[in-house]
Amino acid sequence: MIRPAVPQEIPQLADIWLRASRRAHDFIPAAYWEAHLDAMANERLPDADELLVLEVEGRVIGFAALNGEHLEALFVDPELQSYGHGSRLMAHAMAHHPRLSLCVFSRNVRAVSFYRRLGFQVVEERLEPSTGEAETLMVWQP
Repeated sequence: MIRPAVPQEIPQLADIWLRASRRAHDFIPAAYWEAHLDAMANERLPDADELLVLEVEGRVIGFAALNGEHLEALFVDPELQSYGHGSRLMAHAMAHHPRLSLCVFSRNVRAVSFYRRLGFQVVEERLEPSTGEAETLMVWQP
């Protein structure tokens, strides 16, 4: 089931974000993600216009955070990736928005490929200032 998150779930969502970020972005030191955990839990997730969770058998296993038409975050518990859960969250977001944009680290080839399969197009590649890594801006519009 996909539903709005409740405030009590934010620590769990931040934990999913941390574990999934370390796994997907092994080219960025783990200390970077750990240093940003508090901001994610106390600012970024609570301040999202839309914070959706994917709940399976009573357990929250992933989430999507959106601000307007921009997907700020899409993360699934690393233990449960590759089962279509991210696709379910994206299908929900795409069904409720006429256009979506997102930024993804260019070296996260798996994520770039995932979004391309969903119909996102590359708009530009640029430098993400806090990490110095290249990021790809992508847009989906049916």
